[in-house]
Amino acid sequence: MRGPGGGGPPGTGGGSRGPHRRRRPLRVALGALAAAAAATVVVGMGWLVAQPGGGLSGSAEDSAAAQSDAKEAAGVAFGSPRYLACARLVAEGTVLAVEPAPDAGAERVTLAVSRYHKGGGGDEVTFLRDPAAGEPPLHDGDRVLIGMPVDGVHPDAVVVGEADIAAERARIIASLPESRTLSCG
Repeated sequence: MRGPGGGGPPGTGGGSRGPHRRRRPLRVALGALAAAAAATVVVGMGWLVAQPGGGLSGSAEDSAAAQSDAKEAAGVAFGSPRYLACARLVAEGTVLAVEPAPDAGAERVTLAVSRYHKGGGGDEVTFLRDPAAGEPPLHDGDRVLIGMPVDGVHPDAVVVGEADIAAERARIIASLPESRTLSCG
């Protein structure tokens, strides 16, 4: 049976160029838009997984990742130009000693510095940590990268292990030139 125009099924408006043909470019465009959106989500998720610390597991690492996420949410990610502009000290080295501090629950960490990215001078840095706050434990011989805020004696960033340090080091080195053009605040 043919419709009133003689070219299509009844109710289509007839002809081979009925309404279903005119909507095809719109459907193709919407389909392409949906495919592009899906591809963006897939690529974005892949990028997130590939970021340093993306594969961390364990409660201590989860806590460190949560602290890092909180800083990034606040807009100041460790190693970023803004972070470096406001940090008092960013250094890496080997833990020489971890001792109980006079403050209840705190521990004093002595670091033999192998590289200063910002601030410092001298062979050693001593800082306080609060292991009860969910920070991962440090041991003699651990390789660490620390970031110290302008005020305070507790680091606001501690990266442990050469692989994680290398990833952060690359970000810090890339961010240092821009950080020197920024003021803290």
